[in-house]
Amino acid sequence: MKKIVIGTAGHIDHGKTTLIKALTGIDCDRLKEEKDRGITTELGFAHYRFGDELEVGIVDVPGHEKFVRHMVAGAWGIDMVLLVVAADEGVMPQTKEHVDICELLGLSRGIVVITKKDLVDEEMLELVREDIKDLLKGRTLDGSVLIPVSSTTGENLELLKETIMKMASEINERSKEGIFRLPVDRVFTIKGMGTIVTGTCISGSINLGEEIEVYPVGKKAKIRNIQAYHEDRERAVAGERVALNLQGIDKNEIDRGVIIGRPKTLTTTNRIDVTLKYLNLPLKPIKTDSTLRFHIATTQEEARLVILNKDTIEPGEELFAQFVFQNPIVALPGDRFILRGPYSIQTIGGGTILDVIPRKHKRRETGLNVTYNLLLKGSYEDKGEYHIRKWAYKGIERHMLPLHMGMDASFTEHIIDALLKKNRIKSIVKNLVHIDFFSDYKRLVKEILEDFHKKYPLKLGISKEELRTRLPSVDIQIFQAAIEECTEEGSIEIEKDKVRLKGRSEEIEKESETLGMKILDILKNNGLTPPSLKDIASMIGIGEDRLKDMMERLIYTGKVVKVKGDLYYSKETIDWVKEKIIEYLKEKKEMAPTDLKSVFDISRKYLIPILEYLDDAKITIRVGDKRILRG
Repeated sequence: MKKIVIGTAGHIDHGKTTLIKALTGIDCDRLKEEKDRGITTELGFAHYRFGDELEVGIVDVPGHEKFVRHMVAGAWGIDMVLLVVAADEGVMPQTKEHVDICELLGLSRGIVVITKKDLVDEEMLELVREDIKDLLKGRTLDGSVLIPVSSTTGENLELLKETIMKMASEINERSKEGIFRLPVDRVFTIKGMGTIVTGTCISGSINLGEEIEVYPVGKKAKIRNIQAYHEDRERAVAGERVALNLQGIDKNEIDRGVIIGRPKTLTTTNRIDVTLKYLNLPLKPIKTDSTLRFHIATTQEEARLVILNKDTIEPGEELFAQFVFQNPIVALPGDRFILRGPYSIQTIGGGTILDVIPRKHKRRETGLNVTYNLLLKGSYEDKGEYHIRKWAYKGIERHMLPLHMGMDASFTEHIIDALLKKNRIKSIVKNLVHIDFFSDYKRLVKEILEDFHKKYPLKLGISKEELRTRLPSVDIQIFQAAIEECTEEGSIEIEKDKVRLKGRSEEIEKESETLGMKILDILKNNGLTPPSLKDIASMIGIGEDRLKDMMERLIYTGKVVKVKGDLYYSKETIDWVKEKIIEYLKEKKEMAPTDLKSVFDISRKYLIPILEYLDDAKITIRVGDKRILRG
């Protein structure tokens, strides 16, 4: 059975609720206040089955100007609109505003129902027809069928039902495969059952017993019962008015305006990119940084407008903009929104969300028009590539692409596969990085190594960790993948934890061989009393920094031992010291510093560092002021 949702629109007291009751037998005025005052102040709901072929949910929206936010909430999830105009009054202010809202929400299928036909003559009826045609001329509802009816006498109600049936057959059902979303428009409790939420399922489906998350509050619950049109169901699907009985959450934890979805399938955001249309109204231009009332689904929030390419937006203009929210909202690309002024009770514009996780754009930055056109008209592949590219070297985690694109994971996997085949992106474990940024990251690796070798010509290379800290911050797996590719391509080489340009080791060997021999000769000739680094540098005519690099290399290759500070010995000298001390301790069992002085005849300047080095090398152990051999 095909399932669609129809919504009413129109001025207060034009007979919307009465019409629905005449069509379905259901009274949508459920509140005592509505009964007493004779106007609808909240959303009302009804349903009707056209045989076994079509099931229609009907949303009755309030027509009073004070309740336009409820009207937006009701109209947001509908597939088709019944624009209701009373024959005895014709087009009125809320008629015009509701038409604006329908157009901004992209509603192009509708029937104009002229109610209260029994109260006017044919001449008046014809005037109302012309009035409506003038209102709709050039609008998305232009050319809609006009049907005069009387809910009192029943005249033309069957014709209206037939027309609804015919138009519904031309409407494509909402996808049951997409991301499940249910914007909540009512929350209440029933004794013995607990918390109930209702709303129009705008996409996807969900099953009895599944876990859900309440966005943006982050609370989780389990579906204990599903009802659609007062019938228990195993599954809720797109295009239905649905009630969910939630287990594990209290009524006071849920407010109207939240979104019910599966865990980790939606995201909250405080910033969105949009295409914004300012209605052609006799109003002043809107300045950037203005605060406006933003309506999406059942949510209403204050939003700061950031106009990206200019300072103001003029009536009738449409452009690229960002909205910034103090409180997070939940949305997906392609969602429609409505704007109202901060103080005025008038709808002033709206548009379509393009990106729910955008960068913070700089106003008037180069490339804004390219971004706008891509988000507005680009292919799925182009948009997927954009969302990966916009996070530069970091890329995005694979599971985040569906949230960026507003599609389920199975669809975005096809996009990822296509981009990988065309070599436009790189897949690295859980990350997706644009190929341009990955290639540039590898270029930076080589650039940093070249600079390092110029500054430290005698060092074997830079440590992996130091190299990583000098590069743009990315996941460790992206760094490792870049290093591996550079190695496979033959541009760099790795020895232990040192990274260097390919072939650099041969240059270093030639450059350092002669210098190393000079240093070793000085250390060997001076035995246990080597000169300081400053003195060695002076003796061989090089800078002290360069000498330190050379010492580091000699230590790395095992030819020199650093004892303490700038006290260095040749490996041969240290081995001889170890041998002598081991011999002494095997014979004498223990040794005081004065004993060592008698063996080697050196001052405390050299004596104490050697003793401490032997302790650290686990050859000796200190007991009081003496040393013994370590067991």
